[in-house]
Amino acid sequence: MNRKERRSQLKAAGILKVKNMYGVFSEVGQLWYKKTAEEGAKLHAQNQEANQNRLEAMLMQKEAGIKASYEANGYSSEKIELLLEAWRLTVVKYDYTYREDRKTARKLLSKAAALK
Repeated sequence: MNRKERRSQLKAAGILKVKNMYGVFSEVGQLWYKKTAEEGAKLHAQNQEANQNRLEAMLMQKEAGIKASYEANGYSSEKIELLLEAWRLTVVKYDYTYREDRKTARKLLSKAAALK
C-alpha cells in the first residue's frame, strides 16, 4: 500500500483530523511522526527486498534461457561458462566497478571466442 492509500484510510477513519489538533513539536505530534517514520522505513525495506527478489528471479530465468540457447547451439560447457560470466558482469551495472567489469567481460568474451 502506498502513501496516498494509507493517508486516505487515515482520513476516512478521522485520525488525521485528531492528529492535526496537535502541533508538530507537542508530545503527541512527536510520537506520531516517530511512529510514521518507523513504519515508512519498515515498508521501504520490505519494498526494496521484494524488488531485489523480483530482479534476481528475472535474471535467473533469463540466464537459464541464455544457457539453454547456447547448449542448443552446441557450445562447450567451458565456453558457456565464460559467456555466462561475461553476461553476469554486464547485466547489472555498478558505478564503482563499471569499467573493470566491462574490461573483464571483454577478456572473457575473447577467451570464449578462442575456444572451439
